[in-house]
Amino acid sequence: MSDHETGAHGAGEHPGTGGGAGTGETVGAGETVGAGETAAEGKRSLWTVVVVLLLGAGALWGASGLVWLEVPEGRTVDGRLADDFTGGELVQWPVPIALLALAAVAAALALRGVARRALGVLLAVVGAWTGYLALAGDTRDIAWSGWAPGYDGRTAEPAWTFWGPAAAVAGGACIALAGAVLAWRGHRMARMGAKYAAPGERKAATDPDVELWDALSEGDDPTDSAPAPGDGTASGEEVGPGGPAGPDRPRDGGPE
Repeated sequence: MSDHETGAHGAGEHPGTGGGAGTGETVGAGETVGAGETAAEGKRSLWTVVVVLLLGAGALWGASGLVWLEVPEGRTVDGRLADDFTGGELVQWPVPIALLALAAVAAALALRGVARRALGVLLAVVGAWTGYLALAGDTRDIAWSGWAPGYDGRTAEPAWTFWGPAAAVAGGACIALAGAVLAWRGHRMARMGAKYAAPGERKAATDPDVELWDALSEGDDPTDSAPAPGDGTASGEEVGPGGPAGPDRPRDGGPE
């Protein structure tokens, strides 16, 4: 076979090889994009849960300060004049559950896998229980003792407000929703990475001096990865058995 035919045959092989390489690169890029989308989706889901938990905690905290029960002037409880009841005066659970939701934010970021899903189940139960307490719990058990002297004959009754219990129900619903999402997809959400690690750990993981000593301790020479300047290998030139060709040394196959 002549040199011309050999060159033509070699030139014909390049498109096929290039096409195969291009296809492999396309598939690899697609897999990388898919993995990136999955990681981004998991991160969005995790931060959505965090925001919903913060909203639930804020709603319960606010509910403790809102008026839940408007009391007519002159009405008494245990023989004493009663004023309007706020959530914190009427019940004791809104603030502790709000603190639990705040603690669950840190736990959701730190935990992973089954532990995170178990946290979600707990939050779902707590959220549902919060809604029950706000609507049909011990908020209705008030020992009224009639009217104070001078207010006899009045017929006004205490009236429950809307916003106080509604804020508590909304807080419980947020906690229950966040818990349900954690129980369902908690094991697929993003994990706490180097962004949340201690500063000392991040520095140790990226310190080049530490990486150098680790390589030496494993028997690897980091200087072998780069070719020496001028040895001919950096430009892709093959070196024959007798060493690199120079001005006084002919190349293989060349005239002497």
